Amino acid sequence: MHPEHHTIRITNVNNTKFERREFELPDHGDPEIDHTTHEWTNYFKSGLRGVTELMKKRKGQQWRSVGMDIIVDGTVPSGGGLSSSAAFVCTSALAVMKANGEENVDKKELTELAIVSERAVGVNSGGYVYTCLKPRILQVVLVH
Repeated sequence: MHPEHHTIRITNVNNTKFERREFELPDHGDPEIDHTTHEWTNYFKSGLRGVTELMKKRKGQQWRSVGMDIIVDGTVPSGGGLSSSAAFVCTSALAVMKANGEENVDKKELTELAIVSERAVGVNSGGYVYTCLKPRILQVVLVH
């Protein structure tokens, strides 16, 4: 985590399929998501957007996430109809919350946040998928 800057650097263990990306968190507003382009980091950005909205409600409009260096790995196959996007959005939101010091994350609140957030990517999930995600899928490891 990098509280002194507001850069997100995100890479995937499978970097031949999912290229490394870097973006700055805007001073105001949300990171740009182009739902017309299939870009794997949009799912992270959608989780980040949801947390940003929640934290601004809780802590005021000046709230801004800390910068992060993120390595992504998972066992849910992407694009196979097994809800990899739901798992990624939910885990991304959880990671952003944890990186910003939120230790007590309500599962229902996280689920509702992720359902709404994924719509920014152009996916209109009904939410059933999120209620089926098992807690062991949603693991976040923070290295300080």
